[in-house]
Amino acid sequence: MNGPSSTELSATLDFLTDAAHLLATTAPETSAYLMNQRGNLMFENELPPQSDVHRQHVCRCCGHIMIPGQGSTLKFEHQKAVRKRAKAGQKFTKTPVQTKRQIHLPEPRKGPVKRITCGHCKKQTEIKFLAPAPISRRSINLKTQPQQQAPKTTATGLKPNGAPTLGSLAGLSAQKPTPSSSANSKKRAKSRKAGLQALLDQSNASKSSRPGRGLSLADFMQK
Repeated sequence: MNGPSSTELSATLDFLTDAAHLLATTAPETSAYLMNQRGNLMFENELPPQSDVHRQHVCRCCGHIMIPGQGSTLKFEHQKAVRKRAKAGQKFTKTPVQTKRQIHLPEPRKGPVKRITCGHCKKQTEIKFLAPAPISRRSINLKTQPQQQAPKTTATGLKPNGAPTLGSLAGLSAQKPTPSSSANSKKRAKSRKAGLQALLDQSNASKSSRPGRGLSLADFMQK
């Protein structure tokens, strides 16, 4: 007896799927039976296996349509937590003695696991994801490392904690007093001298006009 054609098979699968979803909330056991018959029909006709999307939606054990929050639970778990639980269970078991010849290879990186528990038969469906790409610490250090600042120099051209160089000594020798500063100092000396001479002349004039032998500032300066 020949099996159903592809058109009849597709129509039957669609009918079972629609009927099971319509009865998912009102008659969950009947819905699970219809989805289970759908899976058996696919297996008998050697159809490709169910995708991960279908596995997250329908339990492969009993055919129950899993809806998180309505009897079924959904949980994301990282592989580190799984390994911690496994190590905790092995604390009370004897581990075999390791020899020097045994080579410890690093464990491959594993991604997170999506675990769905069926609300009808309590069967767990695991969907494993790829591990994320490892983060390079070198790139992080390059981003966080501050840029090196150039050493500061003083006004004399020397480094704060360094010996003088030929360039700095040449710069110091090239710094000579400008003509303007020497001219200003000469003008100030002339003005002081002129002020003293004016005081001396004033004292001489007062001495000649005043009778007697009174002493003045000029007498002390002459002595």
